Amino acid sequence: MKNEIKSLRKSIYRPVVAGYYVLSIFLIAAYVWLYQFAPFNSAVNDIFLNSLITFSALLVAFIATVIFTHYHPDEAPRTVWFNIMLAGWFWFLGEISWQVIAYTAGSVPTPSIADAFWILGFVFFTLAFHRQYSIVMPEKLESIRITSMGTWLVALLIPAIILAALDAFSTQLYVDFFYPFADLAVGVAGLALVFIFRGGALMRPWMGLMLFGLSDLMYAWAEKTNLYAFSAQNGNALSLMIDTSYLVAYLILGLGYLGHWVLLRY
Repeated sequence: MKNEIKSLRKSIYRPVVAGYYVLSIFLIAAYVWLYQFAPFNSAVNDIFLNSLITFSALLVAFIATVIFTHYHPDEAPRTVWFNIMLAGWFWFLGEISWQVIAYTAGSVPTPSIADAFWILGFVFFTLAFHRQYSIVMPEKLESIRITSMGTWLVALLIPAIILAALDAFSTQLYVDFFYPFADLAVGVAGLALVFIFRGGALMRPWMGLMLFGLSDLMYAWAEKTNLYAFSAQNGNALSLMIDTSYLVAYLILGLGYLGHWVLLRY
C-alpha cells in the first residue's frame, strides 16, 4: 500500500497525468462558468454544458480501452477490462443519446434510449466484477454468482419499496431512484477489492462510482420534491452542485483508470 501511494504521488510528474489534472480543472471551471453565467442563449448554452459531460464520458471510455489493449489475450485481467471498456462506451452512448434527444425534442422522457445504454453499462460493470472476483477467489464462484444476483435484486427492489411506501410510485421516479442504488452497488463491489488486494490499483476508480450514486440520489430527491426545477430556474446552488458532481464523478472515474494505466505502463 505504501509503495502504491508513493507511485501515485510520483505519477503527477508524468505528462499524461499532469495533463489530465489540468484538463479536469478546465472542464469543471468551464462547466461552472457556463452554468452560472449562461453567456450564450439557452439552447446553445445547454449544448455546451451537455457536451462537457459527454466528453468526460468519452474520456473514461477511451482510457478503459487503452488499458484493455495493454493486456495480451492470454492474460486474465483482459476480460475484466473488456467488460469495463464496454461499460464505458455504453455510458458514453447514454450521454450522447440523452444530449441529442434533449436538443431535438427539448426534453428527455424517462425512460428513454439513454436509460437503456446506461443500464447496459451496469450489466457490463457487473460482468467485470464477477470476472475479477472469480479470478481471485475461484473456489467461491457459486457464492460470487449468488451474491451478484442478490445485490442487483436488492438494488431493483429498494427504490420500488421506498416509492410505494411514500405512495409516489411512477416509472420516471423508479428509474431516477434506481440509479443511485445501482451506482452504490457497483461502487461497493469495487471498494471491496480494497480488502482483497489491500489497496491495489484496480480498486481506485470506484470512488467515482460512489460519487455517481450520491449525485444521482440528490437528483432523484430534488426532482421528486420539485426542488431541482426550482433551483435551476432561480440560479440556486443546489442544481449546480448536483450537476457538477456528475461531471466530477466521471473525471474521478477517469483518474482512477489513468492511475491504473500508469502502473501498467511504468
